[in-house]
Amino acid sequence: MERKVGEIFEYNGEWYQCVEQPKQHDCFTVCELCSFNVIGNCDLDKCSGTYRSDSKSVIFKKLEKVGEPIRIENKSYQKIKVPDAVCNNCAFYDNFSRDCKLNDYINHYPTHSCLTDEMFVEIKQNKENMGEKKLNLKPFDLEAAKAGKPVCTRDGRNARIICWDKKGNYPIVALIQDADNSEHIEYYTENGIFSNGGNEKNRDLMMFTRKKEGWVNVYKSHERGNTISFIVASIYPTKEEAKKSYVVEFDYVDTVKIEWEE
Repeated sequence: MERKVGEIFEYNGEWYQCVEQPKQHDCFTVCELCSFNVIGNCDLDKCSGTYRSDSKSVIFKKLEKVGEPIRIENKSYQKIKVPDAVCNNCAFYDNFSRDCKLNDYINHYPTHSCLTDEMFVEIKQNKENMGEKKLNLKPFDLEAAKAGKPVCTRDGRNARIICWDKKGNYPIVALIQDADNSEHIEYYTENGIFSNGGNEKNRDLMMFTRKKEGWVNVYKSHERGNTISFIVASIYPTKEEAKKSYVVEFDYVDTVKIEWEE
């Protein structure tokens, strides 16, 4: 994705700004100034003017969060520090009235006012963000992953492991899916810990659980007092297949649908 110069965006729960590359630095030094420079591999592409529509080379700078997110009228906002921040880039700036909508809330929320080089951004609650909260992931299991079980990152991106035995402290090499469906390389320990560690927990490997469903025939075994025992047989992909396969000799009760995760 090509970000405009000056554009502020959220990525994995953090905020970044696309800024033009400093002219006085060589290309190697410039990469070190970018927040997405990870062990020589960029997390975001289209930073070189050669590939950008505006012909400008850019870097991505991580922005500092100020305080905790606030919630007003069912929307969430985060205050961030932005060098030379201007009001018309703030989520509370009203383009129609040329006024700050936050003024209406300051009496009720006095801590919400802005200082120099501060502004608010809205935390978008899109379907993808909401879906991440519902992910039911399990800790990374090396043997299960080698057996072909699906692997993803902690924040829900698909991961394809292409090497298990790279020499060094990070033997696992994986291709991680990006938002535009491209992939980039990252390195992990045998426990699935991301090579850069620190605050990058969202990039650790996890096991992705898949919901499965099937049909089983239920049989009544016998009655003893008020207790009824049941016998279930194999799991079938459809109700029709299950019914065709029920055992005549048993006391058939019903064909029911079951769901599980693995």
